[in-house]
Amino acid sequence: MAVTGGTRLAGECPGESGGNMIERLRGALTSASFPVMALLLLSAIVVYPLWTMLFLGAVFAYIVRPVALRINRRIPYLSVSIILAMIVVIMPLVGILVFTVDSIINSTPSLLSLAGSIHVPGAGNLQPSAENTLASLRTVLRDILSGSLNYVVAILQSVPMISLQLFVFLSSTFYFARDGKRLVGYIRTLIPEETRPFMERMASETERVLLSIFYGHFLTALAIGLMAAVGFHLLGYPYAILLGIMTGLFQLIPVIGPWAAYTPLSIYDFVTGNILRGILVLIFGLFLSTIDIYLRPKLSGKYADIHPMIFLVGFLGGPVVWGVAGFIVGPLVLGLAYAALEAYRMESGGEELQ
Repeated sequence: MAVTGGTRLAGECPGESGGNMIERLRGALTSASFPVMALLLLSAIVVYPLWTMLFLGAVFAYIVRPVALRINRRIPYLSVSIILAMIVVIMPLVGILVFTVDSIINSTPSLLSLAGSIHVPGAGNLQPSAENTLASLRTVLRDILSGSLNYVVAILQSVPMISLQLFVFLSSTFYFARDGKRLVGYIRTLIPEETRPFMERMASETERVLLSIFYGHFLTALAIGLMAAVGFHLLGYPYAILLGIMTGLFQLIPVIGPWAAYTPLSIYDFVTGNILRGILVLIFGLFLSTIDIYLRPKLSGKYADIHPMIFLVGFLGGPVVWGVAGFIVGPLVLGLAYAALEAYRMESGGEELQ
């Protein structure tokens, strides 16, 4: 009998276990969390194609809102103040982008012709190896300019999608700037009480990282680019504004910096016999590099010391994943990941890094 009872009990266990699993599954499907998670998943699928612009809109709203609040002191309508603030903050960036594309389109044919007609004084006396090197430099320059023009043309061919993304970006910037405070308050109500200290610390670290990236990298690049454009114009280079924009873009890459813009110009001057201007542009370039060494830590040091490698990987890897917007999204995503890790480390009792 004992054996029989034991056999019956052993046979009942799988049935009871299966019944418990079915009950648990039924409970999960009928719980409030299931439709919430399902709808969030579907929403993520809908938002995914546009999430880059939404992310950029939230970041720019963080910059626009303080400006809008200052304007709102004189204009009693917050929505109008936000629109004016967006014009003040965003439209110059759009203007720079449009001017850059237009300059590349207009200047590339001239620069290609110039690259093909570079003449070196005494070129007939050069050794074959030197002539081959000069020909290789001309070929590389033509390839770079042609590639840049083809890339711009490819972007222009996708105008409808760019227009949609620009609309989403501007709309999300406006609504995040206007209703971002309420959104943050709503999210705070969804956070469990025990995790709120961590989330508040993460929000604080995120703010420090964003300010460090903005002041330490983007604002520094803007300042260097403006100074470079003025300097190149005074030195007599054509397309000085375009060269200044390129210098600012190179400035964003910590390992490269402004030397990637002024060094080819000096080489060109030395090769073509304009020795004096070649020396002057080298001196000016060293001045820009010195300003970078002083300005970047000065602007970003009081917020958060983001390691240059984080920004470099984000700046180079971002465009591979997200296209042109990746130049901004890449560093920001890695910066936010750094902020989250730093908040977790401090919440776990870690010491302040020196």
